[in-house]
Amino acid sequence: MTTVRCYVPLSAEQLSQLHDERRLPGPLRATAVTRSVRASQPGADSEEWEHVAIQAAARGLVADGLPVIVAAVDLVDTEVDATRAEGPQVRVGEVILPRVAALHVGDDVVTSDPSTLPPPGGEEEIELSWYDTTEIAHVVELVAALVTGAQDQAPLIPPDPAT
Repeated sequence: MTTVRCYVPLSAEQLSQLHDERRLPGPLRATAVTRSVRASQPGADSEEWEHVAIQAAARGLVADGLPVIVAAVDLVDTEVDATRAEGPQVRVGEVILPRVAALHVGDDVVTSDPSTLPPPGGEEEIELSWYDTTEIAHVVELVAALVTGAQDQAPLIPPDPAT
């Protein structure tokens, strides 16, 4: 069997679950180097195709308004559904922590500042920092600081004068 590197975009809740339970049940959305990716850039090498896949995962998180947290996961090819792949999009089964090769987080998480990200929908590169899976507790703390800071900066809704 062949191993496929997939990039699984994680919400803050999924990151905490992966940390606490050491697994995430599938199916999960992910990105990978698919035939479509290879065909769209025939002159590229495997590193360039991997970059396309991880950036797609990161951009999806930005588009959803979520912190940028991407798990690089090595899965057996039978656990990856790329039958309807458009671009790098795939579906994967369960992810267990020992199969996670690394965590990649955006500058928004590293700096606790969501304004460091490019606007959604653009093609601008998203800067990603690499963390070993042994640092997952630290990444959880970074995400918690970002989420807490975002809540502290949320605009106050004035009380309804009719009540």
